[in-house]
Formats: sequence, structure tokens, C-alpha cells
Amino acid sequence: MVSRRTLRNALLGRDVAIAYAIIVALYFLKFIPFQPTQIPPYLLIVAYDLVEVALPVLTPYYPIVFPLFLYVLAVSGASLTRIFRATDGQQSAWLQTLGGVCLVVGVISLGFGAFVGGPLVSPTDNPTPLAITGATGIVFLGVAWWLLGRPTVQSPTPA
Repeated sequence: MVSRRTLRNALLGRDVAIAYAIIVALYFLKFIPFQPTQIPPYLLIVAYDLVEVALPVLTPYYPIVFPLFLYVLAVSGASLTRIFRATDGQQSAWLQTLGGVCLVVGVISLGFGAFVGGPLVSPTDNPTPLAITGATGIVFLGVAWWLLGRPTVQSPTPA
């Protein structure tokens, strides 16, 4: 059974607050007039658009529901941080939570690339969305792996 304290930490804990701050900072990158920095906010907006298409009743409530959507992404990122966190605790909570958020954004990016740019049916299709979102997703997943402190593949030591 889940206790109130566990539920509170999962929904309002330090990692969630850090993840929400990081996701909001990623969203505000859209105001920087340099196109590569505008890709993560675009992916967040497109991910929300998919939710909005599935639930059209949310459309008039965009100013309220979009921050809640970012909060759900923050809870997801914080949860992934708790699951994949290195146990040694050498890194700060900020860096590890950034790794969880990068994991969420990387999965969103690869999913968007697979659904939009992936089905190149004819030779006239444009592979650019697939290349951009695929590269972005791979970079975010690589950063997530690095920040979450995953051990490298090591050869076994001789006996």
C-alpha cells in the first residue's frame, strides 16, 4: 500500500520540483532566436498537441492544462530519475533529475520522429523531420544516460 508520504514525495517532492523547473526552462528556450535551441520546446508543444487531439475537450483550457501537462512530464522525469538513479550519490540531485528529464524529452523526440518522419512512403517524402528529431532524441538519450550515471560496459577482470 502506498503511504501518504510516498505519494507526496512522488507528486510534490524535490525531484519533481527540479524536473518541473527544468522542463519549464526547456519550454522557455523557444524565445531564444537560435533554431537549434527551439527544438525541445517544439517537441513539448507537439506532445501536448497529441494529447489535445485525443482529448479535444481540453482545447479551451490550454492556459491551465498545458502547465499541468508539463507537470505530468516533470513527475515522469522525476520517477525515471528515481528508477535509474545511480546509488552512489556522487552527482547532485539537479544533474540526476536533468538526466530523467532528458530521458523523457528524448523518448518524446524519437516517438515524434517515428510517427511523423518515420513513415517515408515515397521517394518524394522529406526525411528532414526524421533526421532532426532522431538526432535530437539520440542526443537527449545520450545525455540522460551520462547524467544518470549508468555504468559503462566493462570487460570482466581475469581471475
